[in-house]
Amino acid sequence: MLVTLGFTQSDPDAGYSSFSDGYRVGAPQLSVTVALEGDGSQFTGEQWAEAAFVASNRSDAAPAGPARALQLAMAEQVSTRLRSLSVGDTVTVHGQMWACTGVGWRRVDADRGATF
Repeated sequence: MLVTLGFTQSDPDAGYSSFSDGYRVGAPQLSVTVALEGDGSQFTGEQWAEAAFVASNRSDAAPAGPARALQLAMAEQVSTRLRSLSVGDTVTVHGQMWACTGVGWRRVDADRGATF
């Protein structure tokens, strides 16, 4: 299973801040993809997104389960230093993109640029 973390970049010249405005379709991102064993079907896309948030925001070991699996995969497979996931960033898993908001996650429909 592949999980892609998208760290959205703000565009001050265009008056866009990912941290305050949230995710915007077409915003530049630094994307990192990690591979996990299995198909991950026991968890929803939103649950994987939350697990990625927990994994990236902990300086200690994440709790056992998907967050820990992602944390270990990032440590083993990603050679660049990453910041924590936050508002405006995305997690793509099971063919679904989830955008981090101030109160959880919203699904982004990449085909039409709509959210629901």
